[in-house]
Amino acid sequence: LRAMAGKGKQAAGTALTWQPLAQLRVLELQRPHQPMACTTARRVVRALGAQLRVLDMSGFRDLDDDFMSDMGDHATGLQELALASCDSITGDAMAAFFARHNGLTRVDLGRCYMLTDNTVQELVRHSGTTLRHLSLNSVDDSLTQNGLLALAGQMFEQGVGGKAPRLAEQTLGCVGLEELDVSWVRSTTDSVLETIVSQCKRLDRISVYGCGNVSAYAPARPGLKYVGRECDTL
Repeated sequence: LRAMAGKGKQAAGTALTWQPLAQLRVLELQRPHQPMACTTARRVVRALGAQLRVLDMSGFRDLDDDFMSDMGDHATGLQELALASCDSITGDAMAAFFARHNGLTRVDLGRCYMLTDNTVQELVRHSGTTLRHLSLNSVDDSLTQNGLLALAGQMFEQGVGGKAPRLAEQTLGCVGLEELDVSWVRSTTDSVLETIVSQCKRLDRISVYGCGNVSAYAPARPGLKYVGRECDTL
């Protein structure tokens, strides 16, 4: 990766070209064996981002908000993005990226602990109709039921002065979503899933490991499968 980033450095006054990798569309660098500096990953994105359709940087714990800013500027054609366990990136930086990109079909944000309701809302606003696979596994620190309800198109606005959140916008939501992983997200309940399933009619697999509030009374329909539901193993 360092060698690739080195080739991606631009000399003053010259156009940035990277001929040996000009046809590269898929870049999967997940879970590096050794720590990789964020500056190296940023060089790669600046050099290759415009041509990439699939990017997996899962496990790069040094990636930060500056990396997401570069992603927003250069990785404009992405269709699939995996940033699982990139836990140094803030929810605001992710939201800003999603607000600039449409057409994502697969997104893995598992163990991105700073992800917020607004992150999911921006993802749904701009890629909700194209999204097919979404992982929010273990994103439990700041994600509430309001963030999960964004998947059904319900955009809640935080209340001011102690007031309860209010429904500010209704969108189509993730109407094409087929697979959802909300394992270890404690705000996942039967009621929340009822709203999501009723709107996301193509959902056929929901992973709910560690979700103690998902019971045998969770919404059911032909073809829909729950994976990891506690009551199914008792």
